[in-house]
Amino acid sequence: MLSLSKLIIFTTALASYASATTYAQFCNNGDCTEGCGISVSVDNPGCLNENGRVAIKFHDTNLGAINLVTSPGPDCPCQNYCYSNIVEPIKGGTEGCFPLTGPDAQSFRFQTEVCPENNC
Repeated sequence: MLSLSKLIIFTTALASYASATTYAQFCNNGDCTEGCGISVSVDNPGCLNENGRVAIKFHDTNLGAINLVTSPGPDCPCQNYCYSNIVEPIKGGTEGCFPLTGPDAQSFRFQTEVCPENNC
C-alpha cells in the first residue's frame, strides 16, 4: 500500500510539472517596463511578428531549455539568429527580462530543439 501512495504522489507531481508553462511578453524597452504585448506561451512554436521589440519579459519561468529563433522579415521565413536557453539566466524567479541583443529581427518563434544553423 505504501508503494501505491508513492506512485500517486509522483503521478500528481508529474502532472503538475507537465501542465506548467512559461509565458513571454515582447517589450519596447530593455527593462521590460514599456509597451509590453500580450503574454504568449513559450510552448507554442508558432511565428510571432514582433517588429521593433528589444526585450522579452518572462512570467512563471518553469522551463529552462527554450530557444528563440529570429527572422529578419515577417512571418518567420528563415533563421538569422538563435538565442539558446533564454529562460535559464532568470530561472529560479517568477519573472525576468531578457534583452534581445542579436541582429535586428521582425519575427520570432520559440522552440525546444537545439538551435539549428542560420539559413538566411
